[in-house]
Amino acid sequence: MIEINLTPGERGKSVAVVAGIDFSSINVKYVILFFIAIYAVEPLVDSQYDTEINQKKESTLNLTKQTRNLTSELRKYDAVKEQVEQLEQQQKDLKAKIEIVREIVNKRQNPYSILKYIADNTPENVWVDSLEIKDKKLKIVGYSKSWKSIGKFIENLKDSIFFNGTVDYEKATNLKDEYKRNQVETFQITTGVTSFK
Repeated sequence: MIEINLTPGERGKSVAVVAGIDFSSINVKYVILFFIAIYAVEPLVDSQYDTEINQKKESTLNLTKQTRNLTSELRKYDAVKEQVEQLEQQQKDLKAKIEIVREIVNKRQNPYSILKYIADNTPENVWVDSLEIKDKKLKIVGYSKSWKSIGKFIENLKDSIFFNGTVDYEKATNLKDEYKRNQVETFQITTGVTSFK
C-alpha cells in the first residue's frame, strides 16, 4: 500500500515566508507605486494647497486683529452706555416729577373767578362780613337790609356755573341784628364749589 501526503504545507516550503507572511506572493511593482504615492504625491498635493492654506491663515489672523480692535473700541463706549442709562433714569425721574407737578396744578384752587363773580352779583343792600372756601365748600356770612336782597343773592349763587346749585341758608348766630344803629337781617349761606374756572 502507498501513502500519499495531501497537506499542502508539507510540500515545498518557501524561504520567503516570514512570520506567516509569504513575501513571494507580494507584487513588488505595486509596493513601489504605493511608496511613491505616499512619499512623492502627498508633498505635491500639499504644495498645491499650501498657498491657499497660508492665505486662509492670514485672513484668520486679520479677522482676529479686527475683532480685537472692535472689542477694544466697544470698551471705550462702555462709559457712553453708562451715561445713556443715567440719562434715561433721569428722564424717568423727571417724568415722575412732572406728573406730580401736574397733579398739584390740577388740584390747585384759584378762587379769583369765584370771588369776582360774588363781587359782581352781590345786591346793593347786602354786606359780606366773612367768606371762606374750604374743601370745595363756600361759606358766606353777612348782613342785609331786607329778606328780598338775601333771596336775590341766593338766586345769583344758584345760577352760577361755579356752584352746584344747592344753596343752604340759615340765620347767622354770631352776628348782631343791628348794624350802625340800623335793624338788619343776618345770614349764613353755604354751597358746594364745582369749578374754580
